Amino acid sequence: MIRSTSCSRLRAAAGLLAFGMLCATLVVLPGSSPASAQPVGPALFDDFNYTGYTDPRISQHGWTLRSGQGGPGVPGATWRPQNFTFGTESGNSIMTMRSGTSGTASTTQHTEIYHQRKFHYGTYAARVRFSDVPVTGPDGDRMVQTFFTISPLNFPLDPAYSELDFEYLPNGGWGRPSSALLASSWETYSETPPVEVHTTTEERASFAGWHDLVITVDTEAVTYYIDGRLFARHVEPYLPESTMSIRFNHWLINLTGISSRRTRAYEEKVDYVYFSQDQILSPAEVTAAVTDYRTRGVTFEDTVF
Repeated sequence: MIRSTSCSRLRAAAGLLAFGMLCATLVVLPGSSPASAQPVGPALFDDFNYTGYTDPRISQHGWTLRSGQGGPGVPGATWRPQNFTFGTESGNSIMTMRSGTSGTASTTQHTEIYHQRKFHYGTYAARVRFSDVPVTGPDGDRMVQTFFTISPLNFPLDPAYSELDFEYLPNGGWGRPSSALLASSWETYSETPPVEVHTTTEERASFAGWHDLVITVDTEAVTYYIDGRLFARHVEPYLPESTMSIRFNHWLINLTGISSRRTRAYEEKVDYVYFSQDQILSPAEVTAAVTDYRTRGVTFEDTVF
């Protein structure tokens, strides 16, 4: 992620400490599985079929809804589990993350959900709805809507640090004047002195609406796809060295986008998340796997070790 403040790397600290032990992973060979083959081996699938943010199955399934304060974004903002809602759209269960502000730090609310830290090589996928305009109130805030993976930074410039990001900026930010989608792969960073070692591919356009996001990780490259098309391919030194947690978050970079004190709220929605361990799948194979889960009536599975 391109960042404008030194605090923004703190976004995952609250949850990462609980998963500090590295998990053993199998090294995979690059390349895709045959188009006709069903994925085999450990996998995570979640259709987000929950009744509300207090549903005990959320934590039972390995998820944490972030609470409290801390980076990234507006200092003094609050991460609110209460801003998660679950419902049905077009027959599919949907998770909605609502974030917004009334123009002050104390009224700024962010959202984040993260899974256990146990994911490395394989295929990551999610169907996400980005939004360009608020559902209520004036437009113009510098929002960030994400699907990403991350590991802890144990010390400045930690070589084991890993992070892979899909980030959508509906109103620009970090020097961008308008909508942009970013795919970033991180080697490491330091808060003090500020050093960021990463590579970013971006497309400056509106990506409002539903999109199929896929990230594959093998021993040669990290590859990003959106709606079946190749978006970015990153190689060493930006490959992840350690296990990561899967996350979604939605937050404000700062309060300089507009000066209004009127309340406004934006929504990021998620249809499903999927991970296939040690399998490099094409976007079409991901779609087939998700369809198979839904055809069989499976709303959650986690066999990843």
